[in-house]
Amino acid sequence: MARTNFSDLRRDVRARPGAAERLAAKRVETLEEIRLHELRRSKAVSQAELAGRLEITQGAISKLEHADDVRVSTLRQYLEALGADLELAAVFDEEHRIPIHLGGERN
Repeated sequence: MARTNFSDLRRDVRARPGAAERLAAKRVETLEEIRLHELRRSKAVSQAELAGRLEITQGAISKLEHADDVRVSTLRQYLEALGADLELAAVFDEEHRIPIHLGGERN
């Protein structure tokens, strides 16, 4: 059986259509925490594309992704534009997680 080195194998896998997106999505599944720009990249969405979806500038996306303090409504819009929902919860310990609903009608 012919030997293949890891670099060749990795290159072959990455050359398959959609491989980069699948690998990024798998990485996201295993993380407990992720930065906004990493989440956006894992969905193969550029800042410019996301800005278009939100009808804001690419610079505003960059600023949001690097902000230390983000409004919940802004974060919700960002995530919805990526196809995700935002869930909030008060976590007191491993056994006490209470979902929080903010204003408006419940879904």
